[in-house]
Amino acid sequence: MSTTSEQRYVDLKKLCERIDPELFDPLSWILLLNLELVPQEDIDVNPNLKFSCDLMNGNFNDALKIAKNFAESEKPIASHYKDLFKVDPTLTKTFEVAETFFSLAKRRAELIEKSGFKQY
Repeated sequence: MSTTSEQRYVDLKKLCERIDPELFDPLSWILLLNLELVPQEDIDVNPNLKFSCDLMNGNFNDALKIAKNFAESEKPIASHYKDLFKVDPTLTKTFEVAETFFSLAKRRAELIEKSGFKQY
């Protein structure tokens, strides 16, 4: 059975244009799509990876906490989180983007886990 290209490929720019075009600039710096290729240990110790992972798994409260911590920090990536909060103060639109953006990655991660493959 074949899937449409929209189901197989998610274009962040097109998705943001549909929801809010101003989201693209900060999210393109923040989100990481291929999380199933990153070992869980690395995700657990890297808050930016954890932010993407939390969004992918629907843990929006945890993602919001991470985003706020980054926005209040002096880390180089903080500027992108600050820009994100200017566009989307409650991250509601970001969560909407994340649901579609991460849907394929989440399916791949679930299949990898179900199949018993190890992440390296």
